[in-house]
Amino acid sequence: MTTANSKLLIGKPRLIKPSTISSYMFLAPLFAVMLCLITYPIVDGIYTGFTDRAIGKPGSFIGFDNFVELFSNPIYLRAVANSLLYTISAVAGKLVLAMLAAVLLTQEFPCRNFIRALVLIPWAVPGLIGALAWRWIYTEEGGVLNYLLMSAGLIEEPVFWVSEASSATIAIIVAMVWHGLPFFIMMFMAGMAAIPADLYEAASIDGANAWKRFWSVTIPQMHDVIMITVMLASIWTFNSFHMVFLLTGGGPGNKTHIMPTLAYYFAIGRSQLGTGAAVMVSAVPAFIVIIVMLTRKMLKSNDIS
Repeated sequence: MTTANSKLLIGKPRLIKPSTISSYMFLAPLFAVMLCLITYPIVDGIYTGFTDRAIGKPGSFIGFDNFVELFSNPIYLRAVANSLLYTISAVAGKLVLAMLAAVLLTQEFPCRNFIRALVLIPWAVPGLIGALAWRWIYTEEGGVLNYLLMSAGLIEEPVFWVSEASSATIAIIVAMVWHGLPFFIMMFMAGMAAIPADLYEAASIDGANAWKRFWSVTIPQMHDVIMITVMLASIWTFNSFHMVFLLTGGGPGNKTHIMPTLAYYFAIGRSQLGTGAAVMVSAVPAFIVIIVMLTRKMLKSNDIS
């Protein structure tokens, strides 16, 4: 090919293929739905956080006044601390228990498939139903937990599990772990199933026992699975509105609020839509930091490997 012809080809404008145009046409309805149902509510919610909008009042732009008020509000600061405490504690509990359960459930034993199905029941139960079940378990009078403990002689009188801040915190974390544990188990079992058996055989030949094989083979091979699972679970647990709202409603004394329930408290309970939106807008940077940190760690590990 001559140089002149090469220049002509290089300078020739690229035409959009008909197949590309038809592809965008087929995707247009999806983009329209996403714009209406996802993009617009997000943008409107962020804008509302910078206004004094209330129920029955359109409101006006007030800048960062809502955020300044929130950052000096002890209820908001307590909600932020609770959100972090519940998220870190629940995700850590699910991580440890799910890893142990996944190791056991990948072994050969009678009725393994049946037990695997039972393990997934909490994940199949709607979150609302699960929260109501735990509310019944924690009920002071007639609750299952108090009944069992009193029958075993461990306590002499009913414990107010969700009516006192200290016990309510533990009760909420336990319920969150119960509801999210099956997801961790499913992810970890799938990750372990994808690990080549040759790696375990090679480690055994080198003299590694079961514990060493777990740390030198299983954990490194499941690094990406663990990171993705922790990232998704952190976001879901941070936004676990139903569990806190139905168990304690943010009480007693607004001491168990997390950011979603506090947003509901301001927006619906006190008709301050702008303040309620500001609560959740203030959580966006935390989500971005979590996602960026975990994504960087995964990409870094992939580059190293």
